[in-house]
Amino acid sequence: MRFITMGTEKQPAILFVHGLSATAESCYGEVARRLQVKWHIVLCELDGHYPGSPEFVGLQKACEEIEEYAHKQHAGKIHGLIGLSLGGTIAVSLLGRGNIRVHKTLLDAAFCVDMGWRRGFFSWLFPTGVIRIRDGKWVPRFIIEKLMGKGNRSVIEMLYPGISSATLHNACRDVYAYQIPEGLKNTESEVTYWRGSNEAYPKKTAALLKKVLPGMTERVFPGMGHCQFLHEHPEEYASLLEAYLSD
Repeated sequence: MRFITMGTEKQPAILFVHGLSATAESCYGEVARRLQVKWHIVLCELDGHYPGSPEFVGLQKACEEIEEYAHKQHAGKIHGLIGLSLGGTIAVSLLGRGNIRVHKTLLDAAFCVDMGWRRGFFSWLFPTGVIRIRDGKWVPRFIIEKLMGKGNRSVIEMLYPGISSATLHNACRDVYAYQIPEGLKNTESEVTYWRGSNEAYPKKTAALLKKVLPGMTERVFPGMGHCQFLHEHPEEYASLLEAYLSD
């Protein structure tokens, strides 16, 4: 894992964790540059998502590396934790582990639904679709819309061209069997959840998380699919995020 920093270290730290098959830049680059004047920005680059990196192994290793960085660079305390999709699932795990202190957390379409008997199918479907997109092959529109929401091209336009089948399968193995950690109920972080109205599983995730975190707030973006609001409206996204972090 690599960490890209922006802004002065004297400011409170905001740590961003990007989504599966995308990059820190394609997800958060524009937003981070807008926020770096006010905060010290840390962009996590997950394994398997930048040239020369090892494959993504799993959620536990990702959490351990982020925790190690936070303790080494910020005494284990960060002002904001922002996680998108897979990054949101990692953020939930970090809160549940309780090894770092986080003042505010934004979970953007975090996926925390155990897929049960459908686990094998989705663990095949998503990697297969992403690899076909990576290789410039045709993917039926209904598959993209099933996974990402109608009219949503974010998975295509944000794709990391070096993504591997191994990284995709390792991530899907953990995410599609995810169990919300017992320790999450003990977090002292303020948590909000953002999602598009066209996202079925993030809607289910939000409902599950509210059972553990009754104080969690939720924002729904009408007509938006997975990662779509961030991808298509980064300026507005940055403004809303700035307002949330500043409260």
